[in-house]
Amino acid sequence: MGWFVFGIILGCFVFAAFKLKMLTLSGAIASWGMGMVVYGAFGFSGLSILLLFFISSSLLSKWEKVKKQQIRTLVKESKGRDAGQVFANGGGAFFAGAGYLMFPHPFWLLLLLGSLAEAAADTWASEVGVLSRAKPYHILRRQRVEKGISGAVSPLGLTAAALGSFVISVAGAILFFHGGRAFIVFLAVGIAGFFGNVLDTLIGGTIQLSYRCKVCGIEVEEADHCGVKCSKLKGWPAVTNNTVNFVSSAAAGLATGVLILWL
Repeated sequence: MGWFVFGIILGCFVFAAFKLKMLTLSGAIASWGMGMVVYGAFGFSGLSILLLFFISSSLLSKWEKVKKQQIRTLVKESKGRDAGQVFANGGGAFFAGAGYLMFPHPFWLLLLLGSLAEAAADTWASEVGVLSRAKPYHILRRQRVEKGISGAVSPLGLTAAALGSFVISVAGAILFFHGGRAFIVFLAVGIAGFFGNVLDTLIGGTIQLSYRCKVCGIEVEEADHCGVKCSKLKGWPAVTNNTVNFVSSAAAGLATGVLILWL
């Protein structure tokens, strides 16, 4: 299929996602560009992995949406992923595609799979874990905290993270590899994606920027909450949630490539 025809088809898909409020306008444009790069580098198989992540994550964000909005934590009504969120979760895939187009090497495919496995693990953990009946446990504070606080985990969230990571690893192993090699990739991608999510949790609990709402008193990631400016609680100004997501997914992708190719 030619690039022009494919671009139109992908554009229709992205437009549908925009109309369904899965993406904002900036997110739709970013997703279209990312999809074109991944398709050019890895064909329909690579694009299928990217779509698997996006569709599953979007559906999970809609699941129990009303119940999630009733939880007084970081969870807030989603208006769809914007460009920043698209690149935070899919930036590793974009650079993998761009890298492969410029310097073809198997490493870039592994970077694609590992980064998307971590992105899926993180999104699944967030969207499912917040519905846990028990309060999550903060790894560094060693205490129970409110749902949605960065740095906290729950059994339900960890299970969802593992499932999300291994869903991507299964798809990648089936679409791109055969025999014993496929099993090695399945394990490496799944494990790297899961522990990339653990890294995300650790960074989120230490240096990620967060605020305290002056009205309701909860910890939030936004500078404004309840209609007023929040006071800074912790973290470095440049380390936002999007930054943490990108670093963690890239680290998982790099770890996957190193594990399989050089160890």
